[in-house]
Amino acid sequence: MIRAAGIRTAGVCLMLSMIAPAAYAQSGSAAQPMTEGGAGITAEQSVYQVFFALGSAELDSEAMSTIAAAANWYKLGGVPSISVTGHTDTTGSAAVNEEVSQRRAQAVADALVSFGVPEMAITQNAVGQSDLLVQTGEGVAERQNRRVEIRLEPMQEEQPVAEAAPPTAATGPVEEVADVIRRGKFGIGFYYGANLLDEGDESGEDTHHVTHLLGLNLTFDYLLLDWLNLSLEQAGFYNVDTDDDGFGGRTAAGLDFVFPVSEGGFGTITSFLPYVGVNLGGIYGSGLNDDFFWGPEIGLNLGPVQAKIAYDVPFDRDFDEGIISTTIGVGIPF
Repeated sequence: MIRAAGIRTAGVCLMLSMIAPAAYAQSGSAAQPMTEGGAGITAEQSVYQVFFALGSAELDSEAMSTIAAAANWYKLGGVPSISVTGHTDTTGSAAVNEEVSQRRAQAVADALVSFGVPEMAITQNAVGQSDLLVQTGEGVAERQNRRVEIRLEPMQEEQPVAEAAPPTAATGPVEEVADVIRRGKFGIGFYYGANLLDEGDESGEDTHHVTHLLGLNLTFDYLLLDWLNLSLEQAGFYNVDTDDDGFGGRTAAGLDFVFPVSEGGFGTITSFLPYVGVNLGGIYGSGLNDDFFWGPEIGLNLGPVQAKIAYDVPFDRDFDEGIISTTIGVGIPF
């Protein structure tokens, strides 16, 4: 998806870079205009920086403009290679941040290739949270640290870039953390539902008093994207305070928009992932007319703890005659 987004915006960003390619270079890296002998740069490195949203490796239009400027400067000549180094802030674990920084470096490298930089000229590196631009403590979300640095290396015999940061240095840590990042979670917890319309009257007449659904709930969650979660639930309960007390069940699937306050998915003890979404499913059992339902839901994943509240509206009821479904429990990430 990141590669496709880079290709779609490449044309616009390349036009911007032709107008002012050096405008995006950071201070501390000086790019010279062309000399009489042709294009060239100073003996110092030219450095461009691309910044990212929390937990993301996606490139916005400003990032693509910066990358286009770096690619254009490379094509002026005199720069044999480009090094791309991914960084993160200190939210999430060090191992997960290593993987996130690699994804960011890969996204920038792919965009450089789309702007015409040869893939063999690009060296990737990922350092996670080990090289902070702004010094912070653990667990601090600092935008200046969520970055990729693009360094255009001049030709220097003493410090060849290819030897200083070989591609294998980036691939090794990724293999180590491939099993650390957690996008999925299985969970179990207590279930309570407040049924606002009693359908258990044997006379066939519904009554507007609350019955109570008490039981257990099994959950499955999977982060399709950093901000989009798929959830599945299966609850078993006992319907209390109705003319037809007895067992029942609730089966639901939800699609939730996640607000990733920390990086690393479900994989860390400090992961904090609030979300809102919608669910669709069915409810059945004693004291209930078996029916499909829909409704909104809101929830929170805090480390191993997970909690959710949903409002289920059966298709044969009015909106104010729904079922308030709540669950709280623990989950195991995978």
